Amino acid sequence: MQPFRFVMAIVCSLPACGAALPCQGCHPKEVKGYSHYSMAHSLGEAEHVPSGSFQNDVGIKFATYLDDAGTWQRIEDAGEVSTYRVEYVIGSGKHGFGFLVHIGGHLFQSPIGYYTGRHAYGMAPGYEKGVAADFTRPVTEECLLCHSGKPLHIAGTVAGYETPAFAREAISCERCHGPTEEHLKRPVPGSIVNPAKLGAAARDSVCEQCHLSGIARVPNPGKNIEDFWPGMPLEDVFSVYISPSDSIGGLRVISHSEQLRASACARNSGGKLWCGTCHDLHNKPTAPVAYYRNRCLSCHAGKLARTHPSTKTDCVSCHMPRRPTTDGAHTVFTDHRIRRRPRPESASSDVGAAAEPELIAWREPDPKLAARNLALAYIKAGSEHSLPPWIVKGYRMLSEVQAEFQSDPAIFTAFGGVLLLGNQLQEAKIAFDRALALDPSDAINEENA
Repeated sequence: MQPFRFVMAIVCSLPACGAALPCQGCHPKEVKGYSHYSMAHSLGEAEHVPSGSFQNDVGIKFATYLDDAGTWQRIEDAGEVSTYRVEYVIGSGKHGFGFLVHIGGHLFQSPIGYYTGRHAYGMAPGYEKGVAADFTRPVTEECLLCHSGKPLHIAGTVAGYETPAFAREAISCERCHGPTEEHLKRPVPGSIVNPAKLGAAARDSVCEQCHLSGIARVPNPGKNIEDFWPGMPLEDVFSVYISPSDSIGGLRVISHSEQLRASACARNSGGKLWCGTCHDLHNKPTAPVAYYRNRCLSCHAGKLARTHPSTKTDCVSCHMPRRPTTDGAHTVFTDHRIRRRPRPESASSDVGAAAEPELIAWREPDPKLAARNLALAYIKAGSEHSLPPWIVKGYRMLSEVQAEFQSDPAIFTAFGGVLLLGNQLQEAKIAFDRALALDPSDAINEENA
């Protein structure tokens, strides 16, 4: 197996378009510091990835290999062989990475991934059971917004992208600091977003845009997830819904914000504790044990210094242990619940175990949208987790507010989906046709109709 050497575009340095972002000129220390974080290496071209092969539980054979023409992946299933050229590698390699192919102007995800901890290939998340193990999963813009710098998505399509597909491959400074244009015209404090100086909701939203998936995300009418920019609260664009029940989702890769909010540290901080309290993306600590101990001592200096006198005490390994996740196949992530006495816990999650758990808003949206967004969340989450009571509940709630949103295609798309599940085909067609009439440029509406 070849050594893992993954060359990425350094953030604010050499984007795919060839034009360097100007951040490094004035902020070389911050850019260099950020370049050591995984976020700065979130996506890049498929170069120097390991070769390897394996067979999954249902007998499908996979292989990854390199030649002069690039990186290739081969699938052999019941004598049928397919070969695809890999265009991009997604993920920093800290835990693992996946693969994207660019076919006919569209991006699709490979069904296999490479897991760094095991130094081996395996099925990508969602493909573990070998279901539809082919390059058929479209890569949406919403997915890439948290894994790349600037995807060049073609509006109205599900997975259509320009060639090349990215203006900037790795996550750039703009993801946390917002657009740079005004700051370049007037490079003074206040002309660009400093998350630490924002109000709590907007401050936390900077991190939550990618580190809070919740059970469902529901865009406001006329909005898309990609309309969010640092400096605004998420709820200006979309609402996130969570379930207080551990039976929904379990410990997930993208649930850091939920975990932190559940911690006694956050609950007792009066809103002062946030991601930036411990994480400085401009300065990766060279001695993490000492660094994070000092962060803990900033609040717990008295008693903690007496009960944990050793300067070598590793607070994180005891109180924020690494645990397996329900949605990140073969990986473990740091548990941000900061428990005083962490208990053994598996990643398994039985969605149907709870007696009809509830959904709640992470932060409530505009009151005019509260019932609409919650109803759509129940329908979306109920469909994804096979919870019929949620689907029925969402449908009833949506029916009560339908008259207020007659020009909202999302309402009719949701109605159509529920009616289709209930085998009410004619009624579903009416709803889908209405959604298409309201937004004829949307590929999903066209496909549904």
